[in-house]
Amino acid sequence: MFRKLIYTVHRILGTLLSILFLMWFLSGIVMIYHRFPSASRDEKMGKLEALPDSLPSIAEILNRSQGKDSVKNLSLYTYLGQTYVEARTKQKTEKFLVDSLDKLPEINGDYIHRVAALWCDAPVSHIDTLNRLEQWIPFGRLKKGFPIYKFYFKDTDQTQLYVSSVTGEVLQCTILSERFWGWLGPIPHWVYFTWLRQDVDLWSDVIVWISIFGIIMLFAGFCLSIHTYRMSIKNGKGLTSPYKKKWYRWHHIFGTAFGIFLLTWIVSGMYSLADIPEWLGKTHQEYPARNVLNNGTLPLSSYRLDYRKLVAEYPGEVTQISWDSFYDYPIYQVLLKEKGLVYVDASSDQVVPFKLSEQQVREAISSIHSGEPIIVTELTEYDHYYIDIKGNLTLPVWKVSIGNKDNTCYYINPQNGSYRSVNNHSRWQFQLYQGFHSLRYKIFVGHPVIWTIVMWILLLGGAFVSLTGVVLGCKYLIRCAKRLKNKKDNMGS
Repeated sequence: MFRKLIYTVHRILGTLLSILFLMWFLSGIVMIYHRFPSASRDEKMGKLEALPDSLPSIAEILNRSQGKDSVKNLSLYTYLGQTYVEARTKQKTEKFLVDSLDKLPEINGDYIHRVAALWCDAPVSHIDTLNRLEQWIPFGRLKKGFPIYKFYFKDTDQTQLYVSSVTGEVLQCTILSERFWGWLGPIPHWVYFTWLRQDVDLWSDVIVWISIFGIIMLFAGFCLSIHTYRMSIKNGKGLTSPYKKKWYRWHHIFGTAFGIFLLTWIVSGMYSLADIPEWLGKTHQEYPARNVLNNGTLPLSSYRLDYRKLVAEYPGEVTQISWDSFYDYPIYQVLLKEKGLVYVDASSDQVVPFKLSEQQVREAISSIHSGEPIIVTELTEYDHYYIDIKGNLTLPVWKVSIGNKDNTCYYINPQNGSYRSVNNHSRWQFQLYQGFHSLRYKIFVGHPVIWTIVMWILLLGGAFVSLTGVVLGCKYLIRCAKRLKNKKDNMGS
């Protein structure tokens, strides 16, 4: 009776979920090459213009800020011919022009057209005024930008641009090929349907509950498969499938072969949105690493280097300067037109690259983990938790291992002070999500082609198991419909 119950659970859930799983695995193949389109931060930064040669001191600029004594983040940039300062405090973000005689430009039709022209120089076909979200802007947080103007351009890529009427910010930019692959990949894979995705809590709950039912279905099927093979061996038939009908036979064989991979993918898909239980790699103590290492803008007295020297050092190249830091060490984050971001040591009176020494790293981490054993080493190759299959993560980095119950570890980029940290709890999160779902394992580092081949094999295997499930589910529904019809006919007669 227990086996019959397991079989019934597997068949009913499989009938309901197989087509969804088939969609997930096929769209997963597309996701190897195409992601959901976005107006990325790099693209937006690329629209900035060179800072002017003549600029006031930062002290003069901040005298106009009401929260000048509590600035947490500060940046200066030039956009559409105007040089802006953004100063963020705990309470609010102030934005004003460097030239105190000018007001902020009005976000009107002319301004928004100028913004749009930066993204595409083709003529505009027409403009829609949106007061509800669309497929390419499905996120609920964007509602505060209503009404949103959607530009259609007459170019070969059929560019579409979304601009907020409130802030003048570009919210999304897509071209025809991105929209095509979006429908085949990220939209079905991430269930990015506007009616659902705009409510992030509902969207997350739906994915998690589908995953839970999928795990039950797969676990039941795997148990049945193992039991069936055991009975086959016990009856002297060897390791063969007892099913004669081809769809049942294929589902049994491929389900057994790929079942464990299907199970790990559904589990990891769930943990892309759900936190792992606290008992799994329990966190013994929370440390204020973010508050200590990411101080944002330090007091201006810490920045010995006058920011105007950066403009002189890179004439016509600097488009943005941000006052940043790592621990108590000031950094200028400088965006250049051609080279991208460079990081300059702001504690020096000369323009020199920022670089963290081992002693500086040890000092910063000691302020967080006072009295705990600290080991600092230079990591010159990826390890299990600082890894990128395509090799895009910076090396070398400082690896700081802490001798505490959580086995805390930091990976600190010496060139800009950015860091990652892991402990026992987040290691489980990494394995249950990125390890299982994206195969982020050290064995694939430097071998992206092998990684791609393995992903194709596993995804195609999962898709075929799901396809056989769809066929068997349809056959099951047809049988149920026939039995119901016969029952009604017998009752009528």
